[in-house]
Amino acid sequence: MELESEDSGSGQMSDDFSSAEVYINPTLVTIQSAWYSFVFTLGVIGNIYIILAVWCRKEISSTTNLFIVNLAFSDLGILLISLPAEYIKDYFAWPFNKLTCQIFVPLNEVFFCVSIFTLTVITIERFRVICRPFKPRLNEREAKIIIVIVWIVSYLTVGFPMSFLMVVEEIANYRKCLPMWPGDLHRRLHTCFIATLIIVPLFITAIGYAAIVTSMRKQSARIRARANSICSATETFRRDMFLLQQNTKLIKMLLLIVVVFWICMLPLTLLALAIEFGSIDPTTKEVEGLYIFSIALFFSNSAFNPIAVYIMSSELRKGLYTFFHRISNCFSS
Repeated sequence: MELESEDSGSGQMSDDFSSAEVYINPTLVTIQSAWYSFVFTLGVIGNIYIILAVWCRKEISSTTNLFIVNLAFSDLGILLISLPAEYIKDYFAWPFNKLTCQIFVPLNEVFFCVSIFTLTVITIERFRVICRPFKPRLNEREAKIIIVIVWIVSYLTVGFPMSFLMVVEEIANYRKCLPMWPGDLHRRLHTCFIATLIIVPLFITAIGYAAIVTSMRKQSARIRARANSICSATETFRRDMFLLQQNTKLIKMLLLIVVVFWICMLPLTLLALAIEFGSIDPTTKEVEGLYIFSIALFFSNSAFNPIAVYIMSSELRKGLYTFFHRISNCFSS
């Protein structure tokens, strides 16, 4: 997400945080660099773990886990491509040509959209399973088709259009990879569009999980009431309670992922809107500090997701153990 000021008019470069006039606190940049290194290492290892865990245990390859793997791939894209590109773009001269600028920098918003759409799809899928149990469930083939559609739509809506706006220009003796907007209206429409992509799914996930939690509480009350009226040791009761407990664990994990996601994404979104439509000067050291904090939080989400999955999912932990067991067998044989 690009943060621009209102005075970047038609045909002008519009990334104030990369201009020579911006106050850059060396201490903040040093802290940011150290934090990025930590997030990069933890996130890459953690997301690869999620992918390997599902791959090694085919029995846990459910539709929800396929979507979680897709989330891991988008996080890897953010860490391996977007984070280095954004860091170079903000603080250094762009070392590559215009084509790499047009290809790699817009991918940040593509991966971002993939994450948002995937979390929204997971919410809808869980809502159908828990709140509409008699409706047909998604199978693996349908889930894979949805994943492909999510990537295509994400690229066509943000990545492809942005690639035509990216240019490499000399600014204060530095080559910069930045968007050149046709006019203020185009820039503001883009900011509003990205903000909408965040706010609308936020409401969808909030309403969806509120309905899911309410439905699960009602299910729990019905199961316990039935057990009290018959016998709590029946096979039906044990099966129903097991399924309810499994769903509860899964929903807790998904809720944690969703809440952390919005906490990490909203500050940058609100800052972008405040700069675009408010009276905030993006060239002050206070706003520069807010930007560094917000963008660091944005990238940190890609490392937080695997931590949440590891803590909350015993099945995926077993998948990792299975992977290491296979590796050890290969070396011992």
